[in-house]
Amino acid sequence: MNVRILLLALGTFVIGTETFMIAGLLPDIAEEYQVSLSAAGQLVTAFSLVYAVGSPILMSFAGRADRRKLLVRSLAVFAAANLICGMAMSYGMMLAGRLIAAAAAGLFAPAASAAAAALVPADKRGRALSIVIGGQTVALILGVPIGTYLAYASDWKLPFWAVAAGSLLAAAFILRLLPVVPSPGAASWKDRLSALRRPAILSALCTTLMWGIAVFSLYTYIADVYGGLGAAGAAISLVLLVGGIASFVGVHLGGYAADRIGPAGTIALALSVLTVALAAMSALYAAPDSGGVWWAALAAGALYGIGSYAFNPAQQHRLIGLSGPSAGIVLSLNASAIYLGSAGGAFLGGLLLKYGSAAMLGYFGAAWSLLALALFGVSRLAGVKPVRRGQPADR
Repeated sequence: MNVRILLLALGTFVIGTETFMIAGLLPDIAEEYQVSLSAAGQLVTAFSLVYAVGSPILMSFAGRADRRKLLVRSLAVFAAANLICGMAMSYGMMLAGRLIAAAAAGLFAPAASAAAAALVPADKRGRALSIVIGGQTVALILGVPIGTYLAYASDWKLPFWAVAAGSLLAAAFILRLLPVVPSPGAASWKDRLSALRRPAILSALCTTLMWGIAVFSLYTYIADVYGGLGAAGAAISLVLLVGGIASFVGVHLGGYAADRIGPAGTIALALSVLTVALAAMSALYAAPDSGGVWWAALAAGALYGIGSYAFNPAQQHRLIGLSGPSAGIVLSLNASAIYLGSAGGAFLGGLLLKYGSAAMLGYFGAAWSLLALALFGVSRLAGVKPVRRGQPADR
């Protein structure tokens, strides 16, 4: 694959590292600024809300800009935002940095996908997009554990400085090596919102939203969850590393299964695995204290990663089949649903942590995953059919 596509993946890797690594830093952030863990978790909620709502709004203004300039500028702003986080003397300053970072990330991600699609022949666009999106999965495997380890080994603000440096490096490579990429134009708000009038699309997006709440209600507070199961310090980095590898495996299994058994069967299987894994994490809190509990918790975390990320490619596959010519618009709405789910999960998980305990987060996430599975099943029984292009895309 063209090296220029890898440059775009480097950008999504850097952004993915910052997006996800904060989950492992929340206890330190809460201690530094003398706020509760649930209050620290709202840094994730705010980031996700700004990304979900701001991305389509900002892209509507920047939709006709040259993609190379947009990519470089958004990475530069992202670097500045992380410098603010790295220098933050208060919770408010940290929040401001996260909000700016979310706006920059919301500009970079769709611009990177558009650039990747424009740089390769039509028959290679799927592979190019998977590489760009895969940068975030690699961030889970490498960037997040490394960032968390740097925080525990030195200072929790150090990872933000490292992300800022990585952002500037990616921006420099893109400026130097990426050709000018003309804008494909911007879809109107009428086009974006008209897809929501279709029950099939709306139910699928609601399924994504519920999936996001299930996944991020636990992931946001994963350091606290595993702390209660015996993990401490550098062990959290191991948990995130295992989860990242499992997520990488899940993405590829989800894509492979969607082609082999169909997206519908893959979605049902992924949500089932996710439900079981989340419930198992809470159930382990009641198990006798032994070394076996720790290894069982690590195994549950691996299943959680596989179930979480096997859902993504299958859901996108299904949405393309359901939406036909409107696939690009619908996929952008699906991205907003993911980040709204992330915001909702972080907020609701924080409330549960404040008024309950970390031991309840797994059961809470499992309930939302089960709701997503139920909604998906009802939509299937109701006879929701995809737009067919020669062969059925949803089976």
